[in-house]
Amino acid sequence: MKDFLNVLIGIASTPALLVALIAVIGLILQKKSISNILLGGIKTFVGFLVLTGGAGIVQNSLTPFGEMFKHAFSVQGVVPNNEAIVALALTKYGTPTALIMLVGMIVNIFIARFTRFKYIYLGLAER
Repeated sequence: MKDFLNVLIGIASTPALLVALIAVIGLILQKKSISNILLGGIKTFVGFLVLTGGAGIVQNSLTPFGEMFKHAFSVQGVVPNNEAIVALALTKYGTPTALIMLVGMIVNIFIARFTRFKYIYLGLAER
């Protein structure tokens, strides 16, 4: 039982795995084929890793530029870049964000099932 809890905590603390699991659950609830479910989970996992890695690279490359800018113009501040902010946000708040997405998906499914509003927001998913 303790090992099972450690596995669940490991999954919940890794944002890429958690987002991929949410995508898989969503595809299962849509009654997609096994190949679509696996493909969707893998695409989500790899996409999340690529996004995080790319944003980290941009952030690391802008740090020296910020230092040069500070030295050349004697100013304090940061170089604004959306990708750098995404990297920081995913590193620090990835798990809570993924859990919020899961709760939102569940609420959306319940609203579609038990009210007259029968639409489920799929975002940029395949249709």
